[in-house]
Amino acid sequence: MKLIQTALLAGLVSTAIAQPIEFVIDQNQSTLDISIEIDLGALGGDTDADSTQVGGLVTASLDDPIVPSTITLHDFRAEMLDDLNFSWVPAFLSTANATLSGGSVEYANPGIDIGPNPIVDGSFEFLDVPATLTGILDVDYNIFLVGSGSQMIDLSTLGQSSAPISGEVVSANGTITISNTIELVASEPLVVEGNEIGTVIVTGTATMVATADVPECQPDLNNDGQLDFFDISAFLTAFSAQDPIADFNNDGAWDFFDISAFLTAYGAGCS
Repeated sequence: MKLIQTALLAGLVSTAIAQPIEFVIDQNQSTLDISIEIDLGALGGDTDADSTQVGGLVTASLDDPIVPSTITLHDFRAEMLDDLNFSWVPAFLSTANATLSGGSVEYANPGIDIGPNPIVDGSFEFLDVPATLTGILDVDYNIFLVGSGSQMIDLSTLGQSSAPISGEVVSANGTITISNTIELVASEPLVVEGNEIGTVIVTGTATMVATADVPECQPDLNNDGQLDFFDISAFLTAFSAQDPIADFNNDGAWDFFDISAFLTAYGAGCS
């Protein structure tokens, strides 16, 4: 019987692949800071800024949730909790006001993973992460000697920006915290009565602090945060001794079905 067990488990000696973890963005520690410039060229220009807290999710995986050395980014979405308001005096006797609503910062290529990248002294960096700024910017303007009116700008049509994400990972007391920032930039022509008179330039920074519980890992039988030969050995020992920790399907018996359940759990990996 032991030879059969060993043969069934021999292919699992290598460490299993880490599984994605959903980190919840902490609204009290996460912000979106947006600066919008109206550039009228020779006529002048002006810049105003506003900020709001954000919530949402970051999906990432770690090679080891207790002492991580690599991180892979899968997806993120940070949603504005409040509208942003802007006011400009871009030129002589000229004014403009705008409200940004329904805004968010999103990973532009969900389904395409970035990494694994190294974590050194708790810090990591992803280069050239594609991100999209969404939301509706409603602008009302009165430009001296040019005209007045309104323009609605859908920020999602401005295309994606590519910028680095830098951050830190801390795993302590059963909680994993990821802190990171990403820079944003986009632009759109400002059109008055059919004439392009300038440019609306949007820049910003999304700061996201997200947390998740350290996931339970049933096949990590020696509780060292890794899946390796030592867990296989521990399972074989427990199985032979009919130890409850080897009763993987919890049916009170120690048989092929427990071996199969262990194989499945080990193969799925632990985050």
